[in-house]
Amino acid sequence: MTCRSYLPAAIMFVASSVAVGSADDASDLRLVPFPKRVELQEGTFPLEGKLVLEVPAGAAAVVSQLIGEELKRCGVAMPEVRRLKDHPHSLRLSAKPGGTMPKLPIRDRSSPEDKSTPEDYRLSVTADEIVCRGAGDAGLFYAVQTLCQLIRANRHGKALPCLTIRDWPSLRWRCFQDDLTRGPSSTLDTLKLHVDLGAGLKMNLLTYYMEYQYAFKKHPVIGPKDGSLTPEDLAALVKYAKPQYVDILGNQQSFGHFEDILRHPQYAHLGERGYVLTPANEESYELLDDLYSEVCPLLPFEMFNVCCDETWGLGTGPSKQLAEKIGVGGVYVQHIRRVHDLLKDKHGKRMMMWGDIILKHPDKLDQIPKDTVMLTWGYGGRESFEDQIIPFAKSGYEFFVCPGISNWSRILPDFGTTTTNIQNFVRDGAKHGTIGMLNTAWEDDGEALQGYKWHGYAWGAECAWNASTTKPEDFNRRVGAVLFGEKGDHFGRAIELLAKTHRLPGMHGMNNRRFWQDDFKPAGKAASVKASAERLLAIVQPAIEHLETCKKEAAVNAELLDSFLLGARRMELIGQRMLDGLEVAGLYTKAYDTGGKGALPLLDKAEALVRKDRDALEALGKEFQRLWLAESKPYALDRTVKRYAAAVKRYDDLAKQLADARKQAEAGKPLPPPEKLGLALPESCSRRTRPPAISSPTPVCWKPNRPRFQATTRFSATTGCGFIFSPLRLPVFQLTRE
Repeated sequence: MTCRSYLPAAIMFVASSVAVGSADDASDLRLVPFPKRVELQEGTFPLEGKLVLEVPAGAAAVVSQLIGEELKRCGVAMPEVRRLKDHPHSLRLSAKPGGTMPKLPIRDRSSPEDKSTPEDYRLSVTADEIVCRGAGDAGLFYAVQTLCQLIRANRHGKALPCLTIRDWPSLRWRCFQDDLTRGPSSTLDTLKLHVDLGAGLKMNLLTYYMEYQYAFKKHPVIGPKDGSLTPEDLAALVKYAKPQYVDILGNQQSFGHFEDILRHPQYAHLGERGYVLTPANEESYELLDDLYSEVCPLLPFEMFNVCCDETWGLGTGPSKQLAEKIGVGGVYVQHIRRVHDLLKDKHGKRMMMWGDIILKHPDKLDQIPKDTVMLTWGYGGRESFEDQIIPFAKSGYEFFVCPGISNWSRILPDFGTTTTNIQNFVRDGAKHGTIGMLNTAWEDDGEALQGYKWHGYAWGAECAWNASTTKPEDFNRRVGAVLFGEKGDHFGRAIELLAKTHRLPGMHGMNNRRFWQDDFKPAGKAASVKASAERLLAIVQPAIEHLETCKKEAAVNAELLDSFLLGARRMELIGQRMLDGLEVAGLYTKAYDTGGKGALPLLDKAEALVRKDRDALEALGKEFQRLWLAESKPYALDRTVKRYAAAVKRYDDLAKQLADARKQAEAGKPLPPPEKLGLALPESCSRRTRPPAISSPTPVCWKPNRPRFQATTRFSATTGCGFIFSPLRLPVFQLTRE
């Protein structure tokens, strides 16, 4: 028997499209996170035939469902389920049940047993049986998740390759976040899907971000009726997540980002300039006590995040006098200590807090209680994050590193920045002893969807499990097969293409505001506009093809791809409308110069292009609305719907102007000049045969810092380019001495 072993940090692989079952080397396996130790062996285990799944009673329901569903997707019947006694953390899938269960070690000598965790596991596939063994209940669960990935993404027809996997996590806590308080509020079904997908990637902690979109019973005015997380849904989520070894981490902003509560008249007096909750009023702590009291009892997890980040304006309102005495840093720490004691003594939780503000007051760090868990965050593509980690590590605080998926206010996440940010932040955190990663997602402008988060979430899971030893190109080759069951690597190739769009000049990092920019009407030189649009389309259109192919091949989770496709098609429309706008401007200019009946076909073509882009925009808006309502509550959807409606109206208005111009041409009347419709090409880019009308001179203000002469003489200029133009009356420059 020949064996090939693989260690993630010690191998290089050239990315290529790999079909299911073509793994000739351990590194070719499509698994996320990739296991610490893999030995690929000769032979296969047949999935066909009458199989028996022997499983301990405590894990039977969850494990048999996971394996059964995965086998069903590949056309294999559900195995017979039998109880396995005396092996609480093991299972076996075979055609011949009842044999002796081997007790083999999970870790090897290079990873001493005293470092083992209940999440460690071993998975063995031989020609006769598949055996999963965990160091604890969670370890068995993760072994099963890896088995499901083998079935989904690494089959040889209806057989699995023989191999041995030994695996364990690098970080204790592997967390990801859903922002529920900037507009979109995920439904319970969406939150359950988060749990399913996260657990499948071996993440064990899900958190939400909360400012005001919670249905507080003591303060019902705070949470919007159609867009708040309810206590019932939160309790149901906790219950649903437990069998999949996912805890729910609670969150409540407790200092900054308080404006949506303070805007209510009954809370306005508790603000520092309307943004920060004031620590100078005892009622602030009574309010926080009320908010905690409705959430903490629903959450068994020991920690709770009180946030307290970005406290801009602290010390400028009711706390100003206190800040003058003890400094803004002193006011900040005083509030943190009050919140810490309230949370610990009354609600039984260990406080977590964002670390950005206390890093600005390092002389006050030692005043924060030492049982506080620090959340150090940063979202750029930096080479090192040690300056945000070492202060907490050296001061004896346990801490999480908190990178982000760069989805905020963007058409699609900035996949390039995300990859570097998560990889380097987690790497540096692991080096300095972090206890976990919290992978953040923010929905700052409220124009956000859920599906396209899952590339960044999955990369975070990979990095947290393996301390950032996996190469991004290897991950991108594997992740589409794991998330969707695609045969090739189209998903990863699409992501690598789309990552380039955020670096293109003139695209503003692919923020949503770039999509809403009115650039159909030419705003620059034609050659520059054309080149910019073609650069974008050359990237986006192949990415769309890859995503569409991935969706056709997808065996599971295909609906997640719709939001990736929507984002890519929004980018495509940016490029297409830039080209169409140039063409429409050229057509109208030619129609204007031609006049009469000869202008009609030109105007018809121009109007058709306007209506084409208008219809494309309207279709994108409808798709956005469909995706939003499939995953989030209705609250705040109208904000984005109104943006689409306003943009569609701009096209309708232009189409009407073109239709009116056509009527004038039919009647033998002159067309309005291109400038009136906003369709004038820059003079350096167009060959005009008729001069534009000059309605009135525009005065020019010129104020140089030196004496000047007076001139009041008008003059005419005659110029030409193929034709003789009439003299143009130019405005008088009034130049005076100052």
